[in-house]
Amino acid sequence: MKNAGYSENVIELYRDKVNVGVIENPDVNLAHTGPCGDTMKIYLRISDDDVVEDAKFQYLGCPGAASSGSAITRIVKHKTLEEAKKINEQDILQDLGGLPESKLHCPTLAVTTLQKAIAKYKERKRTP
Repeated sequence: MKNAGYSENVIELYRDKVNVGVIENPDVNLAHTGPCGDTMKIYLRISDDDVVEDAKFQYLGCPGAASSGSAITRIVKHKTLEEAKKINEQDILQDLGGLPESKLHCPTLAVTTLQKAIAKYKERKRTP
């Protein structure tokens, strides 16, 4: 993977499967497929005061998608939903230490999936 241009941090997140998994009875979960065909599903546990207590994800895709999912679930923990909505691709790239140019769409998949999950949660919370 190093020869393909992945940073040590990306390799470690991918190897250790950081935050890969399922949250039983999450407050929200959502799957999204990006234009490249990779799919990510994010699970969130959210406190009564709208703080992300836990975040996990599953993916079907490349190491770039896997590490982007690990990064965003790591970044979002302990943030309010308003703070979480502001997470962007640059935050993920900074956390990862970069990605190969051909994988720069992977953080977009992670951000889009998170944003859609937050929107789904807020919509469900508004509708009793």
